Amino acid sequence: MSETNMSLRVASVSLSILATIAVGWFLNAAQAILVPIVIGALLAFLMDGISRGMSRLPFYATLVPPWMRMGLTTVVLFILLAVLISFFARNLDPVVRAMPAYLASLSATVSEIAGRFDVEFELTWQSVDRLIFDNIDVQQLIRLTVNSLSYSAGYLALVFLYAILFLIERDSIAVKVAAIVPDERGRKSVWHTIDLITDQIGTYFTTKTLINAILGLVCWVIFLLFGLEFAAFFAVVTAIFNYIPYVGSWVALALPMLFAVGAWGIEMNVFLMFAALCAAQFVVGYFWEPRLMGRSMNLSPVIVMVSLAAWAAIWGLIGAILSVILTSAIMTIMSFFKTTRPIAIMLTNNGEVPATSATPTPKNGRDGRV
Repeated sequence: MSETNMSLRVASVSLSILATIAVGWFLNAAQAILVPIVIGALLAFLMDGISRGMSRLPFYATLVPPWMRMGLTTVVLFILLAVLISFFARNLDPVVRAMPAYLASLSATVSEIAGRFDVEFELTWQSVDRLIFDNIDVQQLIRLTVNSLSYSAGYLALVFLYAILFLIERDSIAVKVAAIVPDERGRKSVWHTIDLITDQIGTYFTTKTLINAILGLVCWVIFLLFGLEFAAFFAVVTAIFNYIPYVGSWVALALPMLFAVGAWGIEMNVFLMFAALCAAQFVVGYFWEPRLMGRSMNLSPVIVMVSLAAWAAIWGLIGAILSVILTSAIMTIMSFFKTTRPIAIMLTNNGEVPATSATPTPKNGRDGRV
């Protein structure tokens, strides 16, 4: 009997591994279809969070009806993202064109420092190209990127269409859940799972977006005060890369610092700007952000890094940005099934997972009786 159970467990583990590999392959193969849908869902969370936050303003909730609040939020957010994409399309190419000149100055600075220690060192744009990109035509890659950004208005419209459809669809979810799960207790459990996931993702994404916007603004002010070229571009890059856990903020910090060393050499301004940027990252990342977000994701740091590598391998930069959100949703879903609950516990930071026995009253009276 024990041998039979052991064989069944080995077979289950093997099938689970194969299923995981198959799902990863499918996610990678269907990236062009799935990524706009996922981004649209996150935009729906963001628009809903902004609309609910704006409703707390004095006189705003009484003067503006809910449907108009959501419409205004959608239009304003669409314009902001369109301006952001246009900004990247205009500034990415000048930044890349300026890289060889900055790298030549950086090479001279590094060679001078190495010469003081009797070390020969030469850094050129060609050597960096070969070292990092391994015979990839960088200029062609940048041109393709700029063209992609220039024609991304249609992609942005598609993402917003998905977001609007998700917002419209939420009103009919109660009817569908009632039809799928006729049992009231099971229906409450389903709503408990849905509300938990949406609250986690909505709170995380909305708060993280606000924090990143403020961090980008602070870094922009720092860049302007020190007179760094492309200050606005590096500020936006900092805000975007800060979505990537742990490594993103430091990668965003390294880019403007390399330009600063290339422009000014090893001077006091470089160290002062580095100190100011580190202070901004520390205050936001290690003091302010944990207090605003609390333990909304509750993921182990090791799992965060593993999920970052896995999702980046599947969906690239978009996967790295969404890694925490996607892994947290998977962990929450797994915690509601007996067979996968131990895995969900291993993914958490403190061993606490959502209580499966909790059956609170669904939000907005959504109990399926319509």
